[in-house]
Amino acid sequence: MNQTVLQQWIRRAAIGGGTILTLPILASLTYTTYQYTTTPNDQISKLHTPKSIYYQSLTNLIMTQLGQRSNKTFQSSCANAASENEALLLSICKKHESTEYGKQQNLKSITSRNDFRKHHPLTNHDHYQPYIDRIVHQNVSNVMFPETPRMIAQTSGTSGTVKLLPVSPSQRNVFFKEGIGLVFYTMLNGVASSFAKNASIIKEEEEEDGIIQWPNLQKSCKLMFTPKYSYTPNGLKIGPNSSAPHDNKALLQLYTTPADAYDVMTEPELLFLHCLYAVLDSNLGLIESNFVVGVYNFFVCLDTHWDDIVSTIRTGKLPKNFRISDEVREKLEGQFVPNVERAEELVLIRKQYDISDHAQSSTAATSSFARRIWPKLHTIMANETGSFHLCGQRLRERWVGNDITIFSPIYAATEGLIGVNTDMNGKTYVLSPKAMFFEFLPMDESNNDDDGSKNDDNNDSDEKPSENTLFIEELEVGKEYEMIVTNLTGLYRYRFGDVIRCVGYHGESPIVEIAYRKGQFLNAQGERTSEETFYTSLSKTAEEDWNLDILDYSTVEYFLKQNGTDSCPCYTVYVELAEKNSNGKTPVLRPLTDVELNALDRQIGKANHLYEFFRSNGRLHRIEAVPVRPGTFEKLRKTMVNNLGTSPMQMKQPRVTRDPRLVCVLEEGAIDS
Repeated sequence: MNQTVLQQWIRRAAIGGGTILTLPILASLTYTTYQYTTTPNDQISKLHTPKSIYYQSLTNLIMTQLGQRSNKTFQSSCANAASENEALLLSICKKHESTEYGKQQNLKSITSRNDFRKHHPLTNHDHYQPYIDRIVHQNVSNVMFPETPRMIAQTSGTSGTVKLLPVSPSQRNVFFKEGIGLVFYTMLNGVASSFAKNASIIKEEEEEDGIIQWPNLQKSCKLMFTPKYSYTPNGLKIGPNSSAPHDNKALLQLYTTPADAYDVMTEPELLFLHCLYAVLDSNLGLIESNFVVGVYNFFVCLDTHWDDIVSTIRTGKLPKNFRISDEVREKLEGQFVPNVERAEELVLIRKQYDISDHAQSSTAATSSFARRIWPKLHTIMANETGSFHLCGQRLRERWVGNDITIFSPIYAATEGLIGVNTDMNGKTYVLSPKAMFFEFLPMDESNNDDDGSKNDDNNDSDEKPSENTLFIEELEVGKEYEMIVTNLTGLYRYRFGDVIRCVGYHGESPIVEIAYRKGQFLNAQGERTSEETFYTSLSKTAEEDWNLDILDYSTVEYFLKQNGTDSCPCYTVYVELAEKNSNGKTPVLRPLTDVELNALDRQIGKANHLYEFFRSNGRLHRIEAVPVRPGTFEKLRKTMVNNLGTSPMQMKQPRVTRDPRLVCVLEEGAIDS
């Protein structure tokens, strides 16, 4: 699009604005012209129209101002985190004191955080089930919070069960101002330097330009999917509390995938379209997903359907076997402009950089496959902390190398915003004192409170107040704590299952990393092996003793195994393995030997002395490690989406698999001895 076309559109918009609106419209259009003319061509999306340039220019301006305000507020609240967090608690109690729950718990009497800790019990989801049932089934208002619920959020069910939580309108507002605004500020100060640093390690001639200005007019590929909602009798949506395509259709102008593509309701077909429109835009700047597994699946789809994607770009016609309605196909093909030049460019990229043979050459001296497709791709924004680390590692090894930043921006859950990552290259989060009221239970206290159930985060006692919790400024660096939250939607001293490790402080606010989910423990005899401990042991064994690469894994508790009849339990891990340095291309299709199994058993014992003790006295059998065939974990993912109702945007690979349907998938994929 040339400058003349943009200027003609500006004149028409100004004339159509009328006398009263002409001045502000002219001012905004003048800013748009400035942004467009001062942005380098390779940082302007190939898919832009004059209208979308106008929208993105103003969005950049507004978000820059919001980001600066958000940062100022955040720095102030962190400096005084204790008082700010207590003020938030008291405001929540005041606002909710006249609700049904507030009256029953006498929230009106709460005058301090110590008072609150003394009188209100620790709670879990079961504590709120009667109130949630009244909201969902009886259309009763003012139950947990005074506003009318915006929707009923459905959790991902990673810990074993899907839960429903009412969502208030204020939760999204806080998420935007305290979370998204600060993320934008972090990128405002980090994108240019991060891109320059990554580009500096690339020695090839086409990568010498390491300069990018941000914000600019690049589009993002945002991996959103149209949720499948159900509804309460009174019409409230029930589904994932993630960004959905139809929440704000104007925002879709910032993304490569057009609005009409979201009429496709099936995940594989919509993922293909995300790939298609992203590849069409050679100036793509950003790929976004809630979790890094979504980005990994994006690249798998791109690799698998490469020829069909290039053919569509060349001809403007979707594959004949593409399973969408004739109406949607006609609409998408009618809007698609074939680009033979881009298709030939992609063919050349593939020839020069064949993934199956060349991917492991993504070293400090070679640009990654992703960077060759999109020379100005500066950021992949997706959470790769905690249990997503393995998937992030595979993504780097196979597709994006080390020359594109993977930014884990926000620590959040269905319950609301928890913290924000203020370093694009970091993997920690500063807790947000104005988002939730935080308490922390030291892990020895947390473990003593458990009732021994196999699904810890669902069964903690909520009958007694606990005064053993710590407040936001009282954590000890290096220690692990169960996080307990009081949020904006009527959950008080709520144990939602996350365990964090304090690694420092930003003012009075802790800097934390996600350690593990309590519900992802292995706990056959009371030894409590955490997700983090198990993964560390498994990866160390694979590296040092097996000389193999781990592609994916999940454990199954002994009593869920279909053939689990032995009275003495043992751990079972189903693991997809590949030969070392084969980039996942040479799968291991044999059982593990006794020597290899013993090595893993010893590593777990070193990491967890209780496990070693129970092994020595015969209360635990040696671990079973079962290699599975390639594609088993992809089948597991599809089962979660298609049969269990998991939203693709909430997809998390369970490291402890509890659903019998998923256990069957793993057992069917096992390599026979």
